[in-house]
Amino acid sequence: MKKDNVIKLIISIVLIVVIAYLSIFGLKIGDKTIIKSIKEIKTGLDISGGVTIVYQANADDGTEISQEDLKKSETVIKKRLEAKNIFDYIVRSDVSTSQIYVEIPANTDDTSKDPLSAVEGLDKTAKIEFRDPDGNVLLAGDDIKSAKYSEDPIDNTGLPSPHVVLTFSDEGTKKFAEATANLVGKTLSIYLDDEEITAPVVNEKIESSTAIITMGTGTYSEKKTQAEEYAMLIDSGTLPFNLSVVSKEYVGPYVGQKALEVSIEAGIVALIIICLVMIVCYRLPGVVSSIALIAYVAIVLLIMSSTGISLTLPGIAGLILSAGMAVDANVIIFERFKEELRNKLSPTKAFEKSFKAAMAAVVDGNVTTFAVAILLYIFGTGPVKGFGIVLAVGVVVSLFTAVVVTKFILKQILPLGAKHVSLFGIKKEAK
Repeated sequence: MKKDNVIKLIISIVLIVVIAYLSIFGLKIGDKTIIKSIKEIKTGLDISGGVTIVYQANADDGTEISQEDLKKSETVIKKRLEAKNIFDYIVRSDVSTSQIYVEIPANTDDTSKDPLSAVEGLDKTAKIEFRDPDGNVLLAGDDIKSAKYSEDPIDNTGLPSPHVVLTFSDEGTKKFAEATANLVGKTLSIYLDDEEITAPVVNEKIESSTAIITMGTGTYSEKKTQAEEYAMLIDSGTLPFNLSVVSKEYVGPYVGQKALEVSIEAGIVALIIICLVMIVCYRLPGVVSSIALIAYVAIVLLIMSSTGISLTLPGIAGLILSAGMAVDANVIIFERFKEELRNKLSPTKAFEKSFKAAMAAVVDGNVTTFAVAILLYIFGTGPVKGFGIVLAVGVVVSLFTAVVVTKFILKQILPLGAKHVSLFGIKKEAK
């Protein structure tokens, strides 16, 4: 039995060390990056600066551009940026000149050599239409509720197949059923900005509320890129007018790289102090809590580098806040643990009882914070939205490490002879 505990303990520690190593150095096989390192985490406008693009709104009929149309265009552009995992942005418009200004981080989308490529597609009108062989428009953008990228197999091969899944509105579903009923044996072409992207032959009437846009020829990577762009453009909505690029230029950081370095140094010092305090106050559980805290940092860094979320100073604040919640959860559990030991329970029984008793308070605090983070993500914009998503990630990971990781490691250690209460931060020995 003890042998099993030792094996599980060693495996868990080794796994945490491996995760920490990967989060710092990443993993490359040949020239292919499998896991990105900490150096590849994107930083926001406030730290690394970015690029500013000025768009000029042009109405096809020459009419004056209204402020309402400019605001709608801002919303569409924001949705397209967020579809590219860009949350640290500034989008504003000037009704007097009918121009829209967009600022994004310079190191977005793995395009550090040409950060301007990250804004490709933002100025596309994205007008989608379903047409019959005579060119008549049967469905348009207003009939589509959403467009999502998918690569689930759609044929008998079982291989991934990049495509776009369209979901129609109730009215769009009726129009689609009517269109397919009238075009059996004929083509139903789909156009995006007057360019035909696919023209499947209708075999039967389709009453489904969804339709699939498949990609043409090309490699898997090319099809994936194209499908993701189509999904992003269609789902973000149609621009009410054409946009042309007036200028593109680089802008400096608001606070600079020095602020990031200071924040990282402060975070490392804080982490060391927290670990020391936990070890002094709780001894063995404090050591386990410190290991779990290291796991928290490593997992969050892996998520940040893998998802491409920009790290801003507000984002760093979100990570520190969620790290504090991880420590707070352990403090609640360990204080209850010490209380049970003082009630003369054995360490093993005290351990089980303390975790069950403290779980309600721990979960309640984390769920509340997670709900706030989601609200910030939904209703916030720019850095606020970025803070919300980083905080949400941090809360989930902190709850996992503070409860699951800590509990698992302690569960393996206690049967190995850790019975003296002095190992748990109290002087009186339980009998």
